[in-house]
Amino acid sequence: MKRWRELALAVAALAAMACSPSPATPPAAAAQISQVDAFHESESPSLEFLPRRDELPGWALDGDPLVVPAASLSRYLGRQGNHYLAYDITDLTVGKYVAADAQGSAVVEIYRFPDFIKAFGAHTSREEAVTGYLEIPNQSFLTRLAIHIWRGSFYIRLVGGGSVGTGEPLRQLAIAVAERIPEASGRPAVFQFLPETGRVPNSEAYSAKSVFGQPYLSGGFTAQYVIDEQAIEGVVLPAPNKEIAREVLDRYKTFFVNNGRLLDPIPNLGEDNFTGEDRYLGRTVAFRLDRFVVAYKGFGEMQKLMDLTIATDQRILNSIRSQLQAADRAALEQARSAGSGGSGAPRGGGSRPQPSPAQTSPSTSSPPTSTIPSPTAQPTSTPAPAPTTPSPESTPPPTETTTAPDPNRQG
Repeated sequence: MKRWRELALAVAALAAMACSPSPATPPAAAAQISQVDAFHESESPSLEFLPRRDELPGWALDGDPLVVPAASLSRYLGRQGNHYLAYDITDLTVGKYVAADAQGSAVVEIYRFPDFIKAFGAHTSREEAVTGYLEIPNQSFLTRLAIHIWRGSFYIRLVGGGSVGTGEPLRQLAIAVAERIPEASGRPAVFQFLPETGRVPNSEAYSAKSVFGQPYLSGGFTAQYVIDEQAIEGVVLPAPNKEIAREVLDRYKTFFVNNGRLLDPIPNLGEDNFTGEDRYLGRTVAFRLDRFVVAYKGFGEMQKLMDLTIATDQRILNSIRSQLQAADRAALEQARSAGSGGSGAPRGGGSRPQPSPAQTSPSTSSPPTSTIPSPTAQPTSTPAPAPTTPSPESTPPPTETTTAPDPNRQG
């Protein structure tokens, strides 16, 4: 058990060195790790993902793995644990490895989350300088001292010690761990609402914390753009319902009323929109369509922000239109199968059916508490046309009876 007390200190120290989003405080007093031995008794599915002795050439598991439940994470990792608690972490499994040549070591941390989105968010929201990307699905990158992997409902971090660093031996260990974990079939599908032109590769992220410095935008999906050397940030927030979406947009608008100034709105953009500017946030264009709130901000030409918002508006409208058409086809097929004397629902009548649980979430995870389904695939909506302002006659905004598209449904 002494080994695990030492490992607890080592992991916390390595985490601090790896530039965690909030400075880690290594447990210095014995009282802070007095119950580490009890963690050893916990069980987790993540234990199956750690290669055991003789299963991976060049590496050997040093002792039994350690499982830290979420309730004990802050005590184990210090303040760094708060970052993972924000994403509703389930538990942390830690394995210590020694190199076969005895010239190095590695610590493998497997963070388990209740769904794919939370794991994606914990992976993409880390405030570390990325030095490179690896080809380990679903997404993986390098920092100065560690390898980071998003894989389905798990986030994995590997830290090399001694002569290992982040070189090939650690990468082989990373591959061996990742291959044992079921992967998601893609990024959150909501990102298909964001235009691809000018989007910075691998800039997509999900944040359970404030977005653009605004806490009411938490739960937003973000991406960065560079268009004609102008840096732009965008966010799509799928609110639980239209009423909350209205409230979010109003609060963001009020921020510019109180701290900057409002500019002219854009005709026919969404169901409500505003433009504004602030000395700290720069210029912004934001709109609401159904339960989605979309905003872009940057310092530079307003027209580039307008082009992105109009393109996003068109993509969401196309998704809504595709879903309504699919619902109409399903209702017509039901009426036909019922026969000429049946009581099938007439085309266009009644409320639109909601997607089934099988469409919105994989069988291996449950929906996040924010009501945003798990991110397992890109949506299959029709590709968006070139950015043009929609006319009221050709692309009317959805009425209160339409069903909002599921931004993260299975493809």
